[in-house]
Amino acid sequence: LHNELKDYGVLNYLTSHDDGDPFDKERHKSYEVAIKLLLAPGTAQIYYGDESARPLIIEGTEGDATLRSFMNWKDIENNPETKKILEHWQKLGRFRRDHPAVGAGKHRMIQEKPYVFSRSYQKNSFTDRVVIGLHFPEGEKEIPVSDTFSNGTEIRDAYSGLSAIVQNGKVRIKTPYKIILLEKIQH
Repeated sequence: LHNELKDYGVLNYLTSHDDGDPFDKERHKSYEVAIKLLLAPGTAQIYYGDESARPLIIEGTEGDATLRSFMNWKDIENNPETKKILEHWQKLGRFRRDHPAVGAGKHRMIQEKPYVFSRSYQKNSFTDRVVIGLHFPEGEKEIPVSDTFSNGTEIRDAYSGLSAIVQNGKVRIKTPYKIILLEKIQH
C-alpha cells in the first residue's frame, strides 16, 4: 500500500458468492483466517458467516448455491466452539475498527519469532500506532515496543483486556492467548 500499490485500494476477502474456490472451504482454519483477513493491510470484506464458520459445503447444492447457504444462527447460540470463533473475530474486528493503522498504516517488522510488528498511520494531526504479536506461547510474554511506545506509556492488550506499562522499551504481560493487540490507553 505504500510502495507499488500506493494510491490504489486493496480489497481482501476469504469468501464470496462470486468466488467458487474460497479460502478454507472446509472451515478448518477459522482462527487463522480471521487473523489473516482482519490484520492484513487494505480493506477487509467479511462475507456473512466467515465470522461464525458457517458451513460452505452443503450437500445437495449445485454451483455457487453452497456459498449462499443459511446463516448458522443455531450454531452461534448453541455451539461453544462457534461462540469462541465469533468472539475471536469480534475482538479482531473491534481492534481494526478502532485503529486505522491496522488497515492503512505502514508496516514494520519488530521481530521474527514470535512475529511482532507495528503499524503506524498519520493523517494531518491524527496519529495512530499499534503493535501486534502472533504465535506467542500462552502465559508470560515480553514484547519489544520501543520504536512505537515510549517508556512509561500505559498499554492495553485489546485481545485479553489486560494493561501494562512500557518499561525498558518492552511490555510484559501474561495472557492465555497466542496473540497480542497492543494499543495506547487514552486518558
